[in-house]
Amino acid sequence: MNKRRLEDKTKSYFCDRPSNFPTGRPFNCCETVLMALSDQLNIESDLIPRIGTGIGAGVSLNGLLCGCISGPAIIIGVKKGRDKPEESPMIAWSLVDKYLDAFKERFHYTTRRELTGVDIKTPDGLKKYFESIHDYACAERVKFAVNKTLEILEEK
Repeated sequence: MNKRRLEDKTKSYFCDRPSNFPTGRPFNCCETVLMALSDQLNIESDLIPRIGTGIGAGVSLNGLLCGCISGPAIIIGVKKGRDKPEESPMIAWSLVDKYLDAFKERFHYTTRRELTGVDIKTPDGLKKYFESIHDYACAERVKFAVNKTLEILEEK
């Protein structure tokens, strides 16, 4: 899949609002990253996007770790993680560190609250988020997460 098509698909997962919005919500950042990367990397699992649901939005709307960090870490673990405790986790850790460095260089922060500046657990914060942040700054971060993770995984 070419980069533009992948970005369009990623943005669609993240930005397309369901008919029952705001009760139903677009896929969160972690779910979106997991779905786009699993599509691209041919990872099939009934756990995707479910494993990202509680993690997204800064871990259950709490403004903690952004799903654009947790999603790539999960996918890197799926692709490069270990199966036994005797194996070293260093390969996966070094790839996640590389991703984190790139994300911080570009966006400076790693928590959802620092990245968006709003508390989306409040009605006013959620409204502001969907009106002026979600489809713009957050959509760009999600596309970055997918592209950079693929780049890191494809390096020799």
